Amino acid sequence: MTLAFISGHIRNELALTLLGAIFLFILSYCFLGVFFMGFVHRRKARYLSMSIVPESIKVGENGELHIRSLPSGTGRFWKPPVILVRCELRLETRDNRVIRHYADPGPDNYSSISVKERGVYFGEQDSLVISDATGFFRLSLPVQQNSGPRLFALPSPADQAIKLSLKSGGAVQRSESQRNKSDELIDHRPYYPGDDPRRINWKLYSHSPLGELMVRKEDIESPPHSRRLILIDTEVDRSLYTIDEGRRAVDLLCESVLSAALEFSTRGMDVSIGYTGAGIIGAQDGNTALSAAELLSALAWPAAVFRTASAAANADASASLPEALEGQSTLLFALPRTNPPETWALEGFFKKPKQGTEIVFLYDIEGIADKRRAVELEEAAKLCVSTYNKRTGIHAAVYTRGKT
Repeated sequence: MTLAFISGHIRNELALTLLGAIFLFILSYCFLGVFFMGFVHRRKARYLSMSIVPESIKVGENGELHIRSLPSGTGRFWKPPVILVRCELRLETRDNRVIRHYADPGPDNYSSISVKERGVYFGEQDSLVISDATGFFRLSLPVQQNSGPRLFALPSPADQAIKLSLKSGGAVQRSESQRNKSDELIDHRPYYPGDDPRRINWKLYSHSPLGELMVRKEDIESPPHSRRLILIDTEVDRSLYTIDEGRRAVDLLCESVLSAALEFSTRGMDVSIGYTGAGIIGAQDGNTALSAAELLSALAWPAAVFRTASAAANADASASLPEALEGQSTLLFALPRTNPPETWALEGFFKKPKQGTEIVFLYDIEGIADKRRAVELEEAAKLCVSTYNKRTGIHAAVYTRGKT
């Protein structure tokens, strides 16, 4: 544009000179407008606040971004023509899922925000973005936020439920109450009309000097307080999954765990959750059971950990699975991986002998675009199952989504 203006002026071509002058004026206007608005609004940006309501949103639903000015009365964000003044929300999970959303800054403004992927999203610094309509010039003014989680994107139960055994501490859970019966006198009471005649202790009647009918007391014994630990191994083998496929595979694990946990809860079992790089959340050491809301929140936290087999051998403790409680039945969900197994965090979990552990190697065959890698994934899953089924006290199985 500058060259057009200079060339037109040198060659005395009015049209070229005029065209260059117009574009040069527009560029100068945009440049000066952006930086002038940055100077005008820099103080207002300090008093902006951006929050998402509610903080917990199911994947596929919409939340609301609330933008407000603190203190009130700081004035509106005026702008000249072709200059844009917008608030930018940028959230990110530990496995690099990103939500970016733009909204007009108002004194009390709401805008809809779509939540498409599961996870716990953080965002320490939002921005007030000032730019021209063409996008040549851009200036960002920081809007401070807290460093904690700002959005919980919650999973939904899996479409295809996995049939699992209902065990606790190595014993099958009793789903009905039992009655304690005894022939001891202290467990009897006099017979009253309407009592079940089958409960009369005729042997005791024959030895009673008064000939009084006695019936057995039947104390109801409530079902045992059963616990089930579900662990999620979020390590992703980079030789089998791309980044997007790996994140979706971990989502599938969380959805399947949610279905299993809800099923166990309906059977009266207390469920606790653990995942790679974290402790155990939920019912343990006498703590109360996880509520449905707490369960959903816990399953928003697991994030994909991407490694190659060689890098997995040097992984630090933050990538390990939490230890199971002694005597507690464990159900472990994992993704297939290549050999050798000793290079993975999953193997570190079995350094100590584990009894009554079920491993579910789960994958979605339709989620792999490359057919060659899909075959490799299927072979890796079978090899994982074969490897762990050779060990005492461990039962491994493979479940495939998208394949009948």
